[in-house]
Amino acid sequence: MILSEDETPPSRPNQTERLSDVRNFLGLLLAGFTGGVNLIGLRNAELTTILRNQGILVGLASVLLLGALVCAIASIFAERRFRLHIWIAGAVMLFLLAIAAFAIYVVRIPKTATWSRGWILGCTLFLVALALVGVVAWLIRRPKRPTVSLQFTLLIASAILFSSATATVVRIEARNQAVTSLPQLEASTELKGNVGEVSARTAATKLRDNESILLMVQGLPSETAQEEIEKLKDPDHPCEGTKLCRVLADVDVYPDSFGNVTRSFKFPFPLDDYRHLTVGAYICEAKLAKSECQIGVKYSTVDLAVEESSSNA
Repeated sequence: MILSEDETPPSRPNQTERLSDVRNFLGLLLAGFTGGVNLIGLRNAELTTILRNQGILVGLASVLLLGALVCAIASIFAERRFRLHIWIAGAVMLFLLAIAAFAIYVVRIPKTATWSRGWILGCTLFLVALALVGVVAWLIRRPKRPTVSLQFTLLIASAILFSSATATVVRIEARNQAVTSLPQLEASTELKGNVGEVSARTAATKLRDNESILLMVQGLPSETAQEEIEKLKDPDHPCEGTKLCRVLADVDVYPDSFGNVTRSFKFPFPLDDYRHLTVGAYICEAKLAKSECQIGVKYSTVDLAVEESSSNA
């Protein structure tokens, strides 16, 4: 084609301009991802806890974020003249949406309804099936129209993967809080003649709705035969899972509006009547609001040998 004097060849962005676009685009994506992480209030100590306990899930979020960045960079270098058939572009979008749904399914938050996870898995399989149908239909018929820009497809793919990575990180933090939010407990005994006094302090953070802390003191009676104690699986913890101990005191502690609990209390007991004490802080979980709660698997205990001395933990 011969150009006239008034005509100029179409300009294409040079390498420097494209690298500048890449830098600006990546900065925008990373700033958005950082903002999403900061929104849930992650601190340095929590990050190390998540990396230690949820390493595989963190790897999944990292792969999703890496995929989003790769698609974003590829969209900048993709020429506008390259186009995909709309069936292929739609299959790619459906497959990426299936990946997003699968990430939600994998990062399970405790106490979530089983039926909801079933629906999510069903949606994942349905999206994958639709994507495969689109690809197979295109391979059989090989139509040429209609088409969509490859650059636009990559941008949408980047947005889907980026949103999936952010949602995965948020769910990982929610899962980490539900799994690792064990109550902290400190307890000691003080002897005053024939009377002992138990001092206990418990603290917990980020409790869920309908959760509270049951602070309980159990005592092993002095008249308990040594033979019965030796028959236990763990004689050093005679009150755990047995009926040998008596409940001396229990206190229900409810969290504040932020889900935090801090409570201290003291309880006197007759020193000659008990030879072993167990102080426990149990997270009590209620299935429904104002319903009777049940002690779950998240608890902390301190065993105190009354005969020897005032133990500390």
